[in-house]
Amino acid sequence: MRMKVLILTMTLGERSGWGRHAQAIIDNLILSGVEVEVCSQDTVEGLSYPVYQLAPLHTYALWALIKNTLMVRRRARGVDVVHALEGWPLGVYAWGATIGRPAPFFMNGVGTYSVAPLYAAHKRWLMRLVYRKVKKVFCISNYTMQELLKAGAPKDKLTVVHFGTPVLPVPSPEETVALCRYYNVTPERYPILLTVGAIKDRKGQLYTLKATEILKKKYPHILFIAAGSADDTTYVPALKAYAHAHDLTGNLLMLPDVDDKGIACLYAQSTMSVLASTNQEETHHFEGFGAVITEAYQFGKPAVGSRDCGIEDAIADGVTGLLARQEDPEDIADKISRVIDNIDVFSRNAKMRYADFSWDKTVKTYIDFYTRYVARKKHS
Repeated sequence: MRMKVLILTMTLGERSGWGRHAQAIIDNLILSGVEVEVCSQDTVEGLSYPVYQLAPLHTYALWALIKNTLMVRRRARGVDVVHALEGWPLGVYAWGATIGRPAPFFMNGVGTYSVAPLYAAHKRWLMRLVYRKVKKVFCISNYTMQELLKAGAPKDKLTVVHFGTPVLPVPSPEETVALCRYYNVTPERYPILLTVGAIKDRKGQLYTLKATEILKKKYPHILFIAAGSADDTTYVPALKAYAHAHDLTGNLLMLPDVDDKGIACLYAQSTMSVLASTNQEETHHFEGFGAVITEAYQFGKPAVGSRDCGIEDAIADGVTGLLARQEDPEDIADKISRVIDNIDVFSRNAKMRYADFSWDKTVKTYIDFYTRYVARKKHS
């Protein structure tokens, strides 16, 4: 069935996880024969599909919410499906665009921006309307689905569809050596722990650094690399201060601006990925899945990550890595050590698991749902 889909995303920028996910979804829809148009807060040059720009939305900018909803409603005229890639505010735009129209809308449940608005007094009433009208919410992990259920989302609207994983460019051995020299990752460094993602409290880099301090007794040349945005003006200095106070300056490398080739090089050179994410109960922020873990699987790198969040779907505990208690450096260090002790087995399993998280598979599931609801509408 030939169909036209309007995708709503906050960004298309490849330097952000959201942008990479959006582009992967769009590319795979197009490869499957779906006609795509996009509404995004930013635009990228040279794309093969039309992109319409959304106004930036601030917390209380009601005018921007209304303006964007009306713009999306205009662009949704004549499409078969509207798909919002996150709950707030994209789900609101999709809801407003499909009122009184036959096109169904779908939404991704990624984590914080799907769950937290259901607890916010000034957003909750709108989001309840969104969840009432949406056909399906594609939760990226079982944990995200559980959190949505606790927040009052209707069970029959929720289903788990894991995010896919992008295929990163594999650097040649010569490129790896050159890039590692550029980043000052010398050959004697072992083990190399890698966290990819914004350097901030929720990603738990401080707990990984504390685990590094414990492991340094056994591995004096251990290196913890935190690759990601260093814009957090409180957390980043605190991380540096801890490293300085505990003689870890030489064991911590922060890389705030690394492109895909550089990230691929770091994965290739690392021993494992570590994502010690923490749940922030007051704000309902949590790790929705942990796509950087499945990214590392492409390079045969196992992982250590936090329990009680979406990472439980990314790591097959005891197979592709180990799960550790949140905010517990001793347990994180123990799990890292156990993975190192069986690195060949864990690495082999991680490489095999990579194929389970493909964007092709994810997008085919989306299209199956689109088709089911579009066909149902046409026959009603």
